[in-house]
Amino acid sequence: MRMRVLLAAAGILLLLGAPLLAQEGSESLEKEARKAVNAGQFRKAALKFESSASAASDPQRRSRMLVQAAWAHFNDGKRPDAQDALRRAFTGSPDLEIVADFFSPEFVKLAGEVRAAALAAMPPPAADLDEMKRVAKEKLADGNNEDVIHDLLYNVPREKLDAEALDLLAQAYEKQGKFTEAAKVRASGADALRAPATTPTGPRPPVGGVVAVPPQTPAPTADYLALGRAALARGDALNAQSAANRLLEIDPQSSDAYRLLGNGYALRGEKAFAEANLRQSLKYNEKNEGTLLDLYELSLGDKNWDAALDALRRATAVNPENGTRLVALGRKARADGDLVHARQVFATAAAASPKDVSVLTEYASILLQAKDVDAALDPLMKAAAAEPDREIVRANLASTLRRKGLWKDAEKEYREAIRSDPDYAPALRGLGSLLLERGQAGEAIEPLKKAVLRDPANLEGAWALARALRQTGALKDAAESLAASAALDKAPLDDEAGAVAYERGRYEEAVGFFDRALAKEPGSAVFKANRERAAAAAAFLKGSGLTAPSER
Repeated sequence: MRMRVLLAAAGILLLLGAPLLAQEGSESLEKEARKAVNAGQFRKAALKFESSASAASDPQRRSRMLVQAAWAHFNDGKRPDAQDALRRAFTGSPDLEIVADFFSPEFVKLAGEVRAAALAAMPPPAADLDEMKRVAKEKLADGNNEDVIHDLLYNVPREKLDAEALDLLAQAYEKQGKFTEAAKVRASGADALRAPATTPTGPRPPVGGVVAVPPQTPAPTADYLALGRAALARGDALNAQSAANRLLEIDPQSSDAYRLLGNGYALRGEKAFAEANLRQSLKYNEKNEGTLLDLYELSLGDKNWDAALDALRRATAVNPENGTRLVALGRKARADGDLVHARQVFATAAAASPKDVSVLTEYASILLQAKDVDAALDPLMKAAAAEPDREIVRANLASTLRRKGLWKDAEKEYREAIRSDPDYAPALRGLGSLLLERGQAGEAIEPLKKAVLRDPANLEGAWALARALRQTGALKDAAESLAASAALDKAPLDDEAGAVAYERGRYEEAVGFFDRALAKEPGSAVFKANRERAAAAAAFLKGSGLTAPSER
């Protein structure tokens, strides 16, 4: 007796597990078929697709696999076999749609001819509503609520549902805890189920390369999306795509479902199908942030910078926080020495965030690094317009104007920066150096003194102050300023110290400074010429018996 109970239990488990095993077997055969297609083994692929169709428990999947078998036969030159497979596919699923983007025009034309013939030969379907209600009651009693919903919404013409059928449908929803849907069914009666069916207007490339277009139903979609995402997370692309296809049966215009399909294809390495699905996702929701980021990653992986940046720009428009991805990508390209793409990325970042001063400034620095001074002015001027009272923005603009030789404009910007922050060393140093360069050494001294006081470790400021003091004849002050900067130990400062000593008539001292400069930069022709001039003056002074002045 115990043995018979165990055998009976085992039999029940086998019966319950059969559909699952069949589904797994069908998907495994499909995977083998696709490998055969990729290898150009179309006959083998056709047989595998046929086997996958036979193993499929879902009629729509069976038809999809038959279409794939027909495509393999067609590529193998077996047109009659292709026609036969197509006929069986359309007989099983009359609403099956061929995605033209994934087949040749000749095959699409053949499929259209076969579909027309198959539909003409099919008798109009007749639904036995009484039988459906009887089965629905049994399934409700067994807890198969999802089957009841599916049967009543898919297998019976909507206008044929009577009050009893609607009550059964409402009960099924209630047992699933979907009381809102149940209330809609009960409140609206038969009219609630008469919404027109919708059909995707573009390509929908599912797992089998074809599209099933079921009627629109009010069934919920979140569960399938969650199941698909969970499957993706564990690397199960086929089950993720199965969930996506089920979701599309419920909502043919689900952007998230197409994204899920695209992610599945990407996981399987089928990038063309992945991109097609992701773009279809955007067709139904152009602001789907996840899809835009997926397209960005997919395109960047293929080094398609234009497509990647377009997707990331659109994602940033949806969510400004994605701008950090643009900046990070641009910085990486710059760090890799790829100024071309760094420039392209920051141009996109600047367009996406036209008032982000830090982005505009960094974009300008890349342009300056690429020696495109003219182009650098545009983002800097935009930054100054966005934050006119920010000293660093004004100083950066001034520095670029100075490099272009636009001295008056540069001076104006330096003074605006100092007006915003009188202690901002880069602006003080820049203004002083500009005035010195224009021959206004006397006016340059004050801003340069302030700059050195606030930033004594800056070589440019220390050198410019000493030069300005020397050019105004304040040689002692120049020497003292250079002595205070001796810790910097830089060749230009040694050379300037030598020049100051030379003008003070201390030629031997000047030679010593020039020697120190040459020791640091032995290849400098300027340092060498200065040293020779000082040495000649020192020799003449020594030969004449004269002495250098003690103070000057």
